[in-house]
Amino acid sequence: DERTRQQVPIPGPDGTRGPMPRWAEPLELVSQRPHGPAPVFAECTDDEAEAGWVAAQVRTLLDEGITAAEIAVLFRTNGQSQALEQALAAAGIGYQLRGGERFFSRREVRDGILQLRAAARSAQDVAGDQVPGRVRDVLASLGFTETAPQASGAVREKWESLNALVALSEELAAARGDQFTLTDLVAELDERAASQHAPTVQGVTLASLHSAKGLEWDAVFLVGLSEGLMPISFAQTQEDIDEERRLLYVGITRARLRLFLTWTLARGTGGRSTRKPSRFLEALDPEAGSRHGAQSRRRPSGAGGNGTGPRGNGRKRSQPALCRTCGALLETGAERKTGRCLDCPATYDEAMFEELKAWRLSTSQAASLPAFVVFTDATLVAIAEAAPKTPAELLRIPGVGRSKLEKYGQDVLELVNGATPA
Repeated sequence: DERTRQQVPIPGPDGTRGPMPRWAEPLELVSQRPHGPAPVFAECTDDEAEAGWVAAQVRTLLDEGITAAEIAVLFRTNGQSQALEQALAAAGIGYQLRGGERFFSRREVRDGILQLRAAARSAQDVAGDQVPGRVRDVLASLGFTETAPQASGAVREKWESLNALVALSEELAAARGDQFTLTDLVAELDERAASQHAPTVQGVTLASLHSAKGLEWDAVFLVGLSEGLMPISFAQTQEDIDEERRLLYVGITRARLRLFLTWTLARGTGGRSTRKPSRFLEALDPEAGSRHGAQSRRRPSGAGGNGTGPRGNGRKRSQPALCRTCGALLETGAERKTGRCLDCPATYDEAMFEELKAWRLSTSQAASLPAFVVFTDATLVAIAEAAPKTPAELLRIPGVGRSKLEKYGQDVLELVNGATPA
């Protein structure tokens, strides 16, 4: 103890003994930034629903003024990116995959520069704000279009690369004025290629946790935080598990302001809900092991009528969900949302369900979103069956979080209760 450290004599430089010196007081680290928003935890039924939820949250962040380049979605394995690419593309949100081939090494970029070099020889009179237009025309032969393609994967990556060349031509033309020519652009591209100075792709970053080390963004989504992915299934020894925990810590500390952590109950739509939240989440979100169908940590516990009960270790556990028609155990996420087996007779107003689908279609089209991002079919069925009268009743339906209640709650309640949505 402190008294012992002060009184025990220790030999000095000259061989004499004196009192042991006091230990330095522990350092206290004080943040230079104010507290930010609390992390958001979201459980989704499957990978597609998770990707759709992430795309919807990204759209909200963009509307709040956060730039796409300051948003990242991080995952454990590269194979997880496909659903995210598709959801972002469907929502009209640009993205870039980090950790892939270098920009100027990509085939479409090399071909684009060759085409622009050839065009520059016969376009000496093209200068100033005419240059970006000529670049678009030249790159159109390689697949560039004014609007981003809905496809994901290689098609979208190619378009993003060509669009980055167009964006660079616009930036340089605006900065250098009427004297800037297509030849100047080609020279700039050659110089950048020599130094690997790639133009910034304005889009959300999709990256693996490994490739995100050393980087930061204002908003970060950590997705797929289920057992088998985090920690990865082949991490068997304690040393491997500890390394996986450190990798999750890397992801958490990539966020400057906003942090979202998500996991899924099943891989594919309608699949069995066999996944469990990552064990690492227990220390971060005590409700992670019991939440079902949640859209954020602010959602009331027990939503959806499944009920909760005590457990020996102090955590809560959802009771088995049973079909309201036949009493059988409900196995899939879609069945639990509707509260009945998929092959049991419908207990809802089918006309109301069709009206909800029509409303969802018009709403999604107006917002340029895929329909499932507004509400899935299973959620619409649950709404038609429950026929909620108040916002509180609507919020209790799985798939309706507070953000969706704020966006669509009034329209849905008016429609369910016989009024025409505004």
